[in-house]
Amino acid sequence: MWAIGVVILGIVAAAATLWAFYERKKHLRLEHSLRITLGTPQWQSALHALLHRLKQQEAATHAQQAFLSALSHELKTPLTILLGYLDTLVQGAYKDPEVLRPFLAKALAQVHRMNALVQDTLLLAQIESGGWSLQPEPTPLYPLLEEVWGELEPLWGAKRISLRWPPHHLQDLTVEADPFALRKVFKNLLENAILYSPEGTIITVSWTYQSKDHRVTLSIHDEGMGIPPEHLPHIFDRFYRVDKSRSRQSGGTGLGLSIVKELLEAHGERITVESTVGRGTTFSFSLPACA
Repeated sequence: MWAIGVVILGIVAAAATLWAFYERKKHLRLEHSLRITLGTPQWQSALHALLHRLKQQEAATHAQQAFLSALSHELKTPLTILLGYLDTLVQGAYKDPEVLRPFLAKALAQVHRMNALVQDTLLLAQIESGGWSLQPEPTPLYPLLEEVWGELEPLWGAKRISLRWPPHHLQDLTVEADPFALRKVFKNLLENAILYSPEGTIITVSWTYQSKDHRVTLSIHDEGMGIPPEHLPHIFDRFYRVDKSRSRQSGGTGLGLSIVKELLEAHGERITVESTVGRGTTFSFSLPACA
């Protein structure tokens, strides 16, 4: 029995030694294979692409977190104001007709402000996620400008701001663009120009046709305060404001120029800006002309 035990122990020891040798050989083969593979251009290229993708995802995550934080901050202000008005009314101020109507009007204004912010946020989300699809068609410029300027009458009328229209011989120009998108571009740029223009000034809308490349260049110029050079690279960023206190008082969402940029980029176009402090700002972009 003792001899059998010795034999069994010997077999086990031999098997363990063989197994360890096998594992060691397998490890060495794997290590050798990895060293060869890691040195190939294909592997290095794949590794570089993976690292680049991870950095993009990390940047996207940070951008999303920053956007949500900014959005929460933007909603907090009108919501706090709204709650203050309603709380005052509930406490008994509603019994005073001289207090009730103005407080309700101010509360309604904050509701409109929050609604505009939510609508602009949803539009940006649709554009980025692919939920909004571009549908270009022949779009006459002059009727669209008339419609948008008419809708903005409460703003420019209160400040006695007038519009210098494009020349009559260019009023029949038509561009290939999504009507909804171009209308939103006009409205956001004109509203921005009105809000930052002094009373009694002029906003100039112009467009020119380039026969060489069959395109139309459009510009909107105001006689406002202008934008300092250090702010120009950031004005299309979401919630970026040159004058934070003034823009919030005006009721802007802080997303108007971001939406303009996104909508024009969806057309394959870009918007440019030129500004001189004290002399005004000009936004320009181009679109393909229709025959």
